[in-house]
Amino acid sequence: MIWCYTTTRSTHDIILMGNALVIMRIHSKIVCTLGPVSSSPEIIENMIKAGMDIARLNLSYGNYEEHARTISIIRSISEKLGEPAGVMLDLPGYKRRRGGIVEVFRDQLEFASEQDADFIALSFITSAEQVSEIRDLLNTIDPQKPLIVKIEQEKALENSKGIIEVSDGIMVARGDLALEISIEKVPLAQKRLIREANQRGKPVITATQMLESMVRFPQPTRAEATDVSNAVLDGSDAVMLSEETAIGKYPVESVAMMNRIAMEAETALPYHEVLEIGSYGLLPEVDDATARAACQIAHQIDAKAIITFTAGGTTAMRVSKYRPQQPIIAVTPSQKVVNRLTLSWGVVSVKKHEFNVLEEVFELAKQSALETGIVKKGELIVITAGIPLKVPGQTNLLKVERV
Repeated sequence: MIWCYTTTRSTHDIILMGNALVIMRIHSKIVCTLGPVSSSPEIIENMIKAGMDIARLNLSYGNYEEHARTISIIRSISEKLGEPAGVMLDLPGYKRRRGGIVEVFRDQLEFASEQDADFIALSFITSAEQVSEIRDLLNTIDPQKPLIVKIEQEKALENSKGIIEVSDGIMVARGDLALEISIEKVPLAQKRLIREANQRGKPVITATQMLESMVRFPQPTRAEATDVSNAVLDGSDAVMLSEETAIGKYPVESVAMMNRIAMEAETALPYHEVLEIGSYGLLPEVDDATARAACQIAHQIDAKAIITFTAGGTTAMRVSKYRPQQPIIAVTPSQKVVNRLTLSWGVVSVKKHEFNVLEEVFELAKQSALETGIVKKGELIVITAGIPLKVPGQTNLLKVERV
């Protein structure tokens, strides 16, 4: 019998799948920067197996042809393994801009659209107005593409609430931020940014030097392990590896180590406390209330999973906002949505055919729950969806089913 450690599902149970026992991470996601040591098909495949959810490519290095080739490899291996792997393109822009911000990013946005990147990370942004300008341009090129804003400058930190409001998520880029505000202020800034993103239900990535020792050595320091654990406990949706997987000696081992630390940290997350206090920001909206109710019911009846039917991903992200202990199984007909949800805390995505009839939704929920291996016959699940079906942005239905 083979023991294999993977992270593509969202439960800490040991599950028998074929001839393999699979130990699975619960909720947090792992973003890995690809580079010279991690661009081969073999290494990328092993990184996905070790726990990589999203591959990050930094356009500051290499050329478009090289990046296009790497993206093609990621897509091919993801399809082969039957496991989603998101692609994030990090757009550098320029620290010292000449002309308008839109012109700086136009060429890079067009390349991101051509390659069908799942996420676009923006560098050196300092205001919500700049994000809105880029969003307006992107809407003419590739509407609905998620924008992740890197908070790496003091002005961005000062304007963080407005930036979070108009973006699809943020990255706490601690390296450049430390140079801007001084290193001793970074830990509290990190906690504040994570809290603000959590309150708005926007994904937040904590990045930079998380396991830096593993660039050279096969083990991290105790301080680095504590750093990763604290980032998970603070509420990060994802933790990120940079040099460790781009140029380090141990890219696959770094992913596996990050996975192990995150798994352990998640055993101490105060799921019930978060749900009771509602510290992630209640909104006076039907869909937000429905998402929170799904988490409350799942906790009270000890359901095994929450099943969300989602056309655009918003239903699953709303449930994710309330950090349930149960895995969130997102059922969607869209591969783009499957890839986009690789950044959402606690979400496992399942691609299924379009659902047209409510009774079909309930049967498909039970089928999908069983197929993931997370739920067994006889266990309870909570189903949430929007009526009418296939209309994005409407979460208003709850149902409890026994599989």
